[in-house]
Amino acid sequence: METMAHSGHIRMRRLRRGELLRDLLAHSLLTPARFVLPMFVRRGENIRQPILSMPGQFQLSPDQALEDLSELAGAGLKAFLLFGVVDAADKDDTGSYAHNPDNAVCTTLRLVRDARLDILAITDLCYCEYTSHGHCGVLTPRGPAPDKPHAPTRRQHRTKSPAPADAALQRNDLTVDNDATVERLGQQAVLHAQAGADILAPSGMMDHATAAIRRALDDAGFQDRAILSYAVKYASGFYGPFRDAAESPPRFGDRRGYQMDFRRSAKEAVREALLDVQEGADMVMVKPALAYLDVLSRVAEAVPVPCAVYQVSGEYAMLKAAADAGWIEEKPCVLETMHAFFRAGAAFVITYYAAQIAQWLREG
Repeated sequence: METMAHSGHIRMRRLRRGELLRDLLAHSLLTPARFVLPMFVRRGENIRQPILSMPGQFQLSPDQALEDLSELAGAGLKAFLLFGVVDAADKDDTGSYAHNPDNAVCTTLRLVRDARLDILAITDLCYCEYTSHGHCGVLTPRGPAPDKPHAPTRRQHRTKSPAPADAALQRNDLTVDNDATVERLGQQAVLHAQAGADILAPSGMMDHATAAIRRALDDAGFQDRAILSYAVKYASGFYGPFRDAAESPPRFGDRRGYQMDFRRSAKEAVREALLDVQEGADMVMVKPALAYLDVLSRVAEAVPVPCAVYQVSGEYAMLKAAADAGWIEEKPCVLETMHAFFRAGAAFVITYYAAQIAQWLREG
């Protein structure tokens, strides 16, 4: 009773009276410099192709990307993340076009560098956009074929027999060759660094990719380039619109053999992140974002480096769809989720809303 009586003078609402007081005491404050904008670039000129499943986002040719980035840098945005979109004719089984110095990513990097924009260039390192099969690296046989015969579908009964490679794809007998892929990721990283990338971000969840990339960068004289590892990337249903945007859906199977299982404890996420830090990652990332705030919090507390979070395409698309339907008010809901990410420990947020957030913050 004494405790209850004594607490009568406590009024929690005192610290919520007035906007100035609330701002003074806020733990997370939003600024454009803490957001990274993902961008999709493809070969060509004057291309600004809308991505239907991601309203407000586009596939851009390098010249159009430069135009947008020039404007965004002036608005206070400090970083962007590049993904390449590749014509079907340029794709093959090993993703060799990723090593072409004139691909869209490298061309965009050179344009940004030559324009001397005050903005950080981050590039995604992976092969899913560049391979004809849509997986994140070089394929290798999974193991001995199962004893039971492969039952053809009704559609297959009506068509000619597939070629041996296609049959292997249909049986899901192939998987990504981890060690062959990480060596190629090192080559891709050096190519991007030569073109002007400041930060290299391996996203394929290949074991020891960070070590291979760090070694390749150092050997090529790029000791000053940072690695942002997709250390904690789950096999998520929220990636659907991205696969439309990057034109990179897997032609067979899925990516659960190398991306993380969301049914596992956050302890696995912490272990993944710490392993990448040991191998030379300067920053780590948790992806997706909103459904993984518990993981973000655990990882951010455990690692001795900055921890980012990626609000992925499906999360963006859901907010856009609900706002377009009039079910939610877009701006307050978006900003509320951003505060949630920072409250959970994010050092910065990768989001397709980055440009819009910069505009909202500019407008006050």
